Amino acid sequence: MKKLPIGAGTEAIFSMDIEKYMTPRLLAVANFAKKGSKVADVGTDHAYIPIWLVTRGVSDFAVAMDINKGPLLRAKENITKFNLEDKITTKLSDGLEGLEKDEADTVIIAGMGGVLINRILDDAKALYPSIKHFILQPMTAIEETRKFLSENGFLIENECLAKEDDKIYTVLSVIRGKMKIEDEVNLYIGKPLIENRDPLLKDLLSGRIYELNKAISLMEKTDNESVQNRRNYFTCLRDKMEKIKEACQKW
Repeated sequence: MKKLPIGAGTEAIFSMDIEKYMTPRLLAVANFAKKGSKVADVGTDHAYIPIWLVTRGVSDFAVAMDINKGPLLRAKENITKFNLEDKITTKLSDGLEGLEKDEADTVIIAGMGGVLINRILDDAKALYPSIKHFILQPMTAIEETRKFLSENGFLIENECLAKEDDKIYTVLSVIRGKMKIEDEVNLYIGKPLIENRDPLLKDLLSGRIYELNKAISLMEKTDNESVQNRRNYFTCLRDKMEKIKEACQKW
C-alpha cells in the first residue's frame, strides 16, 4: 500500500483503506479467490476487488478489465492511488477478449446479468485450459447461468450469499468439471447453499417465493394453455422452495 507522508491526518489514512470501499457483495466475491492466484476482473469498474486482493496478499498480480473507457479510467486512478501500477494492469476489453493465454488463472465476472456472463464465458473457450477458477456473481437470471455451466463442462464447487440493503446476491465458485442438476429448483437455489446452511438462505427463499406468488396470481385469470403450463411450473417451484424454507427453520 502507498506510504503516506509523516504527519498525514487520520482522514488521509482512512481514505487509503480499501476495506471501506468493499461492500458485502464485493467481499463475498473476493473471499472466493485463492491464495497466490493471478486474477482477471471482468467489468472491474473501480477496480476495488483487484486492489483488495493485492493489498491483502491474496494475489501478486491482477488484470482489471472493462468494456467502457470511463470505468477503466476510474480503475486506473484508484490503482495509482494505492501505488499498485506494477501489480495491477488495466485493459479495455469486451469480456475476456483482451486477456492473453496464461495471463490469469482466475476469472471474476461480477455485477452482470446471467445471460451476459454466459456469453462472456462462451466467447472465451480458448482460455479454458489456462483458467483454473471462475468466480461468478450474476445479478439476474442465475438459473440461466447454472444451466449454462452444467451443459458446458463446469462444476459449481461452492456458493455463498451476500446481503446489501434489501437485496441478496449469490456468488458462485466454479471450476472445470462435470455437474448434473437433477432438480430444477436447484437452478434457482444452489445445492451448496443448502448443504452449507447459508445464514441468508431463508431470506433468499422468502424473496423468491414472494416473486413466484405474484407471477402465479397474475396468471390465474387466463385460459391460455402455455400460460397455464407456466403457472403450474411456477407453482411446483414455489412448493419445493417452501419445503426448503421449512428445513431452514429447523437449523
